[in-house]
Amino acid sequence: MKNLSQSRKWMLGILCAGGLALPLLFPLGARAANYGRIDGSVSDAQGNPLMGATVVIVGPLFSAFQPVGSAAERVITDAHGRFAIERLVPGWYSLKVTSATRLPVMRNGIRVEAGGSVEQNFVLSELLSPLLLRVPSGNVSNWGDDWKWVLRTSASTRPVLRYRESSKRGKSNASKPPLPSGQRLVAMMPGATRRKALAGDPGMGSVLAYLRPLTADTDLLVAGSMGTGGPQSSTLAAMLRKDALKGDPQELTLVVHQLDFSEGLLLPLGDGREGFTRAQGLVASYGQTRRISPSVTVSAGFEVDYLNAGQDVFSSSPSAKLEYQPTPSNLFAVRYGAVRVDADGSLLERIGVLTAFPRVTMRGSRPRLEQLNHTEASYQRRLSRDSRVEFAAYRDLLENAAVWGFGGAGVLGGLAGNFLPNPAGNGVTLNAGNFSSSGVRAAFTRSLGGNVQVAALYAMGDALAAEFREHPVPGPASDLRFLLRTRRTQIIGGRIAARLPVTRTRITTSYEWMPAGRVTEVDPYGQASMEIQPYLGIQIRQPLPNLAFLPAKIEALADFRNLFAQGYTPASQSGEDTLVLTPVCRSFRGGFSVQF
Repeated sequence: MKNLSQSRKWMLGILCAGGLALPLLFPLGARAANYGRIDGSVSDAQGNPLMGATVVIVGPLFSAFQPVGSAAERVITDAHGRFAIERLVPGWYSLKVTSATRLPVMRNGIRVEAGGSVEQNFVLSELLSPLLLRVPSGNVSNWGDDWKWVLRTSASTRPVLRYRESSKRGKSNASKPPLPSGQRLVAMMPGATRRKALAGDPGMGSVLAYLRPLTADTDLLVAGSMGTGGPQSSTLAAMLRKDALKGDPQELTLVVHQLDFSEGLLLPLGDGREGFTRAQGLVASYGQTRRISPSVTVSAGFEVDYLNAGQDVFSSSPSAKLEYQPTPSNLFAVRYGAVRVDADGSLLERIGVLTAFPRVTMRGSRPRLEQLNHTEASYQRRLSRDSRVEFAAYRDLLENAAVWGFGGAGVLGGLAGNFLPNPAGNGVTLNAGNFSSSGVRAAFTRSLGGNVQVAALYAMGDALAAEFREHPVPGPASDLRFLLRTRRTQIIGGRIAARLPVTRTRITTSYEWMPAGRVTEVDPYGQASMEIQPYLGIQIRQPLPNLAFLPAKIEALADFRNLFAQGYTPASQSGEDTLVLTPVCRSFRGGFSVQF
């Protein structure tokens, strides 16, 4: 009887264990049937698999042990260019594929069903495929006078720009004047130059440029730059300048930009349309100057800016300038339209102007380009060989004015759709809408010897000023204009540029005082022409000793802007979150340039 009781106990234990195990076993199969998967391949345009490409999937969470929401997962392709993402919750997903030196591809609207598998194949194009500089085969000397080049849209399409030396030869090559020497530049440069008003500032980036004289007064500048974000923030540019020595220069430029706005953050465009993290920009401009008489000069041109960020944004800005110089000491000028690229200055400055792009903002969940339509009448008088004075009256029309700021989610939530992340400034760029400004400007410049130059600037006009609000911006449709008002503003600035004789160090220091609360600049064109910016800025260029094995000119660069973090204005507060605005953010950048 005892053995029977013991056997019943063992049997009862086995049945209980089985009853507990069965509910754990069956749901595993059931749960596995409730998931889906996405697999596929990544290859180049020739069909070669790309190993190590990054595939980012955005959609519902992948694990049933976490709350359902939105998440991102990254996988890497194998040696055959294949990838697979398992155990996906049914729903809609987006895939983004990136690889070094190649253009990223993003695909939305991928439906994953329970127990199903979806295959997605991607083909990534080379980053430099849209613009190739080719030297054709044949009897062509290496970078000689008979150098030939072709600028193509791709390897398989026809040339869009071509140069070829004439087959006719003169009586004697010795009778031709020697061409100016070419210049090459490899650099890490701190941001865009201030010589172009409203230019974007991508921060420190790598630059590779080559200036090739084609004739005695014609040259071609080809440049490429890459930001710290890699190929996702890069620029290819070409400028053809003609008749520079004759005094009637012509300039034709074409610039292609790859812009990066955020680190994997999908920015919605509204109306149920797809968002974007990166965009492509195109700048085409032409300018020509004609000397009508010894005292009258006319300049005209235009600039076309194009942005593709899920939605096409297009702007065309003409420009015109009339100069009348009755005597060598007096100059009257009238300007209208956009500020055209200035071809003067060093090679590094020309590249900084050439690779600049208008600042991009968001307004109503749609991308916008900041624009400046500038009109002015000015008078310059040379007081002596080393000094001059300028007086001007101007009117500016700013569209989609960009303002830099930072704040928490409590205050930025009400401005959703009206700002973009600004990685260079570690904040956001907000859209302040449109406003106009009319005012006057007075400037004085003087050289003290050959190593020091001083400049002073006074300007009066209109600027946007922040009015503090103790409550956040109400409603999702609100924008920054609720917090800003146009105020009459006076500014005073100065600049000192010095070159130390022994060390050859070049130091440029500028300071501009602005009244408290102003978040936009006054007379941005005048400030750009004087190379003065709000608050304290310092730029240092230090030539380095030449290396015997490298016949090049090497300079170390350092650039400090708004060194004391002035002008930071609280505009709105929600709980502990405060929205802070400023016309220029504090930044520290450095690098070097190698020119040979």
